[in-house]
Amino acid sequence: METIRQNIPVSQTLDVDAVEHALAELWQKTAGEAQPEPEEGTLRTRVANLMVFVTREPALAETHETVRDLSMIHPCRALVMLADLEGESSDIELFVSAFTQGERASQKPHVCGEELTLVARGHFTSELPSAAIPLLVPDLPVFLWWCELECLNDQDFEPLAQSADRLVIDSVNMSGLASSWHALSQLFDPQNKSAIALSDINWARLTSWRALLANFYDVHEYLNALANLQQVTINYVAPESNPNELAPQALLLAGWLASRLQWEVEVNPAESNEELSFNCRRDEHVFRLVLKRVEMANTKPGRLAQVEFQSSEDEGATFVVKRTDDGLHLETQAVIGSLVCPGRTLPVRNRTTAQLLAREMEILTNDVPYEEAVRRAADMMNAE
Repeated sequence: METIRQNIPVSQTLDVDAVEHALAELWQKTAGEAQPEPEEGTLRTRVANLMVFVTREPALAETHETVRDLSMIHPCRALVMLADLEGESSDIELFVSAFTQGERASQKPHVCGEELTLVARGHFTSELPSAAIPLLVPDLPVFLWWCELECLNDQDFEPLAQSADRLVIDSVNMSGLASSWHALSQLFDPQNKSAIALSDINWARLTSWRALLANFYDVHEYLNALANLQQVTINYVAPESNPNELAPQALLLAGWLASRLQWEVEVNPAESNEELSFNCRRDEHVFRLVLKRVEMANTKPGRLAQVEFQSSEDEGATFVVKRTDDGLHLETQAVIGSLVCPGRTLPVRNRTTAQLLAREMEILTNDVPYEEAVRRAADMMNAE
């Protein structure tokens, strides 16, 4: 993929016409370098707007790479904003980039996408929304990828969220603090002026786990044992950002189970260094929910390792979804007494951030099961 970047003088950063003119010139330059043969063509394609907000300069390189990869799947105009609050105050800098991709041997037209990077430092960070929003392409859906979950109260969040059709986050390294989960759940509150439809890349990573667990409830012979649970255990690998905190994937899955199966999670959970335990109730039946930190060599930080449903002693049944030791597959196992039932094996879909982001950019409606899972997760953290 060819990438060309150009700096636009600071005095013109808020001049939309100047920016569009610079992009047009850059597109022509990119097109000229991308099509050595007269019969080849270049298409400047944009099917959406993507605003990206980061506060750490080291994150820019990874963000640029993700945007380039995304342009091959979901061509868009990307507005990448760096808000360096700790840096010495300096006015907004604007950089424009163009990408082309295509196989010359196929003689198909090359596709051209574009990225605009806005960098502000110190008190000038408050001007980022007013600089970025006018640069959105009209009449296309707008997605806001907010990379800093600990900054949901940032002054820039509200104007950017109000300009977007959908918010995209990745909760993989989200803080385990109850306040963080409460702030996330508040984004679904219709009384909140920043309320917005939301996608969580970390939730998408749980799709196969949720499907396999739900499949247990599709088997009539399993229902009696599943109605008489004694303990549910969710094993996870510690998150990278803080090895001593609960992995958000484990809490999200617990919230999903509680919301879908109508569990009441009681207050005052028992806690140790490596596990968090809750008392749960459904109707008159009481059982334990345990979120346990484990080590697993071939599993990424913050990911699930195993989920086990264990029935009462009378039923003598266990239902397990686990990641294989090599980390490449998910396996299911159901054992009722001495009967071992046939299981399933699914490959782990190690999709890149760009692939996950592209999928979320095809969704505009609210994800009600996710919203309910987050609310229950926030309630569980408040129960500590």
